[in-house]
Amino acid sequence: MYYSEARFLEMNMTQTTKTVRIALLVLAAALAGAAGAEAKNRSHPFEIALRFIPGDGIASSTPELPSGVTDRPVRLTVTDGRSDPADIGESSDDDDKMWPAHATNDVTSWAHDALQKTVTGWDVKLADNAPLSLTVKLTALKLEESNKAVGSTFHAEVKLAATLKNAKGGVLWDGTAFGDATRYGKSRSEENANEVLSDALIEAAADLIGNEDLQGAWAGNGSPHAAAPSSSSAATAPDAARVTPSALLAELVKLKKQGFDTDLLVDYVNKKTLTAALSSDDLVKWKQAGMPEAVIKAALER
Repeated sequence: MYYSEARFLEMNMTQTTKTVRIALLVLAAALAGAAGAEAKNRSHPFEIALRFIPGDGIASSTPELPSGVTDRPVRLTVTDGRSDPADIGESSDDDDKMWPAHATNDVTSWAHDALQKTVTGWDVKLADNAPLSLTVKLTALKLEESNKAVGSTFHAEVKLAATLKNAKGGVLWDGTAFGDATRYGKSRSEENANEVLSDALIEAAADLIGNEDLQGAWAGNGSPHAAAPSSSSAATAPDAARVTPSALLAELVKLKKQGFDTDLLVDYVNKKTLTAALSSDDLVKWKQAGMPEAVIKAALER
């Protein structure tokens, strides 16, 4: 059968259109299936095998350490003070339903290995027979994965309580530290979760090791209990607790999210005593966290 050139072109274009339509339908079905599988994958607890994966930009957290700290070895012990060792946060699905995030391995071992690698990278010497002992208790480890239209936002917070003792068991210093981190990543990504948890732990370690009172006790400047407030002052002024700048900022952020106004935040700051003056990095963090200038000024006076 003979077809004219125009008819032949028309037939080819019709066939091409059909092929394209079929391909698009196949692609749409594949995408729908993938979306359905992803949604199903988010509709259950987020299981995470903890690994230490520091982010590329975390080097900026390195604290300045005097020779009195780097020259004196310390024995590092890590304990877990949380009520549920496996609970490490929560994750949301497409319907904004929250699902728990669970660690599938030992959190204490992960934290110990991570802290050991971190502080030795800062030239801190660790030794099992060292006369100084630093016991670090993990009091909070929280991951929040917020599902977005594409991917997720990961936020992590880490809180530590630490005690430095001499060879006789005398307490030279005790205090707390805080660290947090945020990043964007793939939905239900173990790697992204580990990155943000690792970065938050490093920030907490920097807050701890960078504490000037701890450094002074570590270097031998002071006597047992010198860094701790007296029992009489604690009894008469329980609200004047010593807190680090990072820990105070974390408390203020929570209060601000609950709708407390600037005056109340300033009052809250005025009842606290900072363990160290706000650094330039602290000022940037407080500004980025949305703290009003009046609150920052109040903190500078603490």
